[in-house]
Amino acid sequence: MPSSPLSGISYSYLAAMQRAFEADPASVEPGWRILFQVLAEAEVSAGEGTVARALAATEWRERGHLQAQLDPLAPRTLPAEPLQALYAGTLAVESAHIDDAARRAWLRDAVEEGTGLPLPADPRALLAELIAAEEFEALLGRKFPTKKRFGAEGAEAVLPLLRRVLARAAAEGVSRAVIGTMHRGRLSLMANVLGRALARLVAEVKGAHPFPADPSRPGDVPYHLGQEAELVLDGHPITVTLLANPSHLEAVDPLVLGRARAAQDAAGGPGTVLPIIIHTDAAVVGQGVVAECIQLGGPAGYSVGGTVHLIINNQIGFTTEPQEARTSRYCTGPWKAVDSAILHVNGDDPVAVARAADIAFAWRQSQGCDAVVDLVCYRRNGHNEIDEPGFTQPRLYARIAEQVPVARAFAARLMADGVVTEAEVAALAEAARARFQAGYQEAAGYRSNASGYPPRPPRGAAETGVAAPMLEEIAAALTAAPEGMQLHPRMGRVLRQRALEPAGISWPSAEALAFGSLLRQGVPVRLSGQDVVRGAFSHRHFALADTASGARHVGLNALAPDQALFQAFNSPLSEYAVLGFEYGYSLERPEALVIWEAQFGDFANGAQIIIDQFIAAAEAKWCDPSRLVLLLPHGLEGQGPEHSSARLERYLQLAAGENLRIVHPSTPANYFHLLREQALGHHDRPLVVMSPKKLLRLPEALSPLADFLPGTGFSPLIALVPEGAPNAVEIVLLCSGKIPYELEAMRAARKAAEVAILRLEQLYPLPAAEIAAQLRRWPRARLLWVQEEPENMGAWRWLDRQLETIATEAGCLHPRLAYVGRPASPSPAGSFHGAHDEDQNAILEQAFAATLAGSRAA
Repeated sequence: MPSSPLSGISYSYLAAMQRAFEADPASVEPGWRILFQVLAEAEVSAGEGTVARALAATEWRERGHLQAQLDPLAPRTLPAEPLQALYAGTLAVESAHIDDAARRAWLRDAVEEGTGLPLPADPRALLAELIAAEEFEALLGRKFPTKKRFGAEGAEAVLPLLRRVLARAAAEGVSRAVIGTMHRGRLSLMANVLGRALARLVAEVKGAHPFPADPSRPGDVPYHLGQEAELVLDGHPITVTLLANPSHLEAVDPLVLGRARAAQDAAGGPGTVLPIIIHTDAAVVGQGVVAECIQLGGPAGYSVGGTVHLIINNQIGFTTEPQEARTSRYCTGPWKAVDSAILHVNGDDPVAVARAADIAFAWRQSQGCDAVVDLVCYRRNGHNEIDEPGFTQPRLYARIAEQVPVARAFAARLMADGVVTEAEVAALAEAARARFQAGYQEAAGYRSNASGYPPRPPRGAAETGVAAPMLEEIAAALTAAPEGMQLHPRMGRVLRQRALEPAGISWPSAEALAFGSLLRQGVPVRLSGQDVVRGAFSHRHFALADTASGARHVGLNALAPDQALFQAFNSPLSEYAVLGFEYGYSLERPEALVIWEAQFGDFANGAQIIIDQFIAAAEAKWCDPSRLVLLLPHGLEGQGPEHSSARLERYLQLAAGENLRIVHPSTPANYFHLLREQALGHHDRPLVVMSPKKLLRLPEALSPLADFLPGTGFSPLIALVPEGAPNAVEIVLLCSGKIPYELEAMRAARKAAEVAILRLEQLYPLPAAEIAAQLRRWPRARLLWVQEEPENMGAWRWLDRQLETIATEAGCLHPRLAYVGRPASPSPAGSFHGAHDEDQNAILEQAFAATLAGSRAA
């Protein structure tokens, strides 16, 4: 037993102190008072010797994990007493960090009494799973000795661990599990737990295309692929979705949460959909997205009712020792922040592993928060099968070489206990070998024409305009507050601006009308991001707050009795996890309009991994289409380098094969139609919107009601041609975003009738036909590209040669475009309003000076 600072104090003295506390807590010193309060919470009774025993029990419960026998590579000793066996054996529990006394009591009862837990797992079934895991890796090792497969050798117990969680979930009525995992052991999990056809898996390891019906797509390596499985475990059905993921560590985690939440929203609650994330020790504590995801567990817009986390604790990273990889004692340290149940278990004790699974799942179901199982094991090979680990950890791998694999050690233990015979063990091994060998042989002739795509609705030019009466009804509902609601004095002006004014409809009103019309058509809308409910620029105010009671009213959920649900959630200050969450949500619910907004477009680079690896590439790699919308406020307005640029150039660089739709709309009506197109399924790809700041309130940035009505739609190119002399155009200014308004104002001031302005509203896919049609009108005109971003940013360098090609094919005499804008810069924008205004004016002057020079030259 651990030494106690109380061991020198007599039982009679402790009992007397406890009686004094019970009579009057204030009569004892504060330190004793706290101690006896803890004991009272633990329902410990007084009595001779009871106090000291209770103190010892409390110490085991809270600190026993420090002496637990968790390392399979270390020798074990028999426990001296029952509490030591429960808390410091091969299964240990951390609970001291949990603030809620009721939760600590639940965990104590589960560990000590088995309260709320099923009967322990059948050891024979555990042995069969371990043997199957060992034989699967042995087959791949023999057949593909030079292939990377990131096998589970040393961590074979993860298979019965996952299967036990899934089996318990199915038995408790969970109908769906969503899983995200890393590479280690993934192929074995797919084959031995999720039922992936062995012939298919082996063919993919050999190099078969994962989506034969889509051979033009690059696909991905086998240990990145996802899987859908319909399982029946111990007689109970459960649907399992294993998400595809890249090599970027832990990047799949928020997708699991988002997809699980979407399924829960569709099913009516968290009880029937279980998220499971499998990690490795070095990644789980080293990658910040894990901490971001943990913090999503509480906020109402992102909670999934708890996630079961399983950690394959290799006790090493690639070649990095634990003391080099983290500061905390355990890799589970981040979960102490949110009162999770934390279990550590020796991966070479399968019975304890199964019990850890039982406790973790039962905790999640009963407490509605995360449970973590730290499966302490080892990695028999290097980081992959080709790597030589002895270069960097010679002593560790000398011990591993001597370690008996868990399946054989457990078989020996069961044979010694008379549970199985040697012949039965041999029969299990032979059956597994025969099954895997048959799958390997079948792979030679394996053929599949299956596509990775789910059923997709047909694309078409369906109506995005909305009848005036419906728009008027929506606007009327959004301009009124509930009877008796007390609003901020300035809110009345905000509400009045939502009316359909004769002067035109503003950007915020156009967005609200788009959402409202979709809701009336039965399309759910989910908007998420930092401060999105009010709007970072105070332009939305979707939730009206009563100044007296604090009660909130969301007008978009009070349009009609049969409307769809509108959800708007202010997110934690996270981009990586929240964008990943929303992307996962969009995968699960393609029928909904799912939007993530960056507070400023610049901040989206905090989620660059999600953008690069999933949003831009997932359809090509894994056939995962998404209709997610990214709203990225963009525009240089003298607000400094971190509040100006959404890095348009980066999205354009990612664009290929129609994987994205990238737009920079300049009118409220165009934005209205974009949202409706996306929600109604016109485009099965993510929509990236360079959204405005200045245009939210610019008096000129209004659209007439006629531009929202049936028969209207999104315009990828807007031509602004001088009235009265369209054939006299000598200069064409091509541009995008908000600068067209400034160019128009200068053209009007200078009465430059020879200048036409083409607003490029859609940057990818580039509307080449529309551009060419306009340029053919003025074959002798000179062409300029005008932008406010630095020359090495924005759209210029991506568009330069493409526009030249379009102009050449359109018959332009001067197809080479000139650039007008800021010079190249390492920073997106300056930090001073005065300098910004000077630079902006210089761009406008340069554009029109170029028009005059071009006119004289002509």
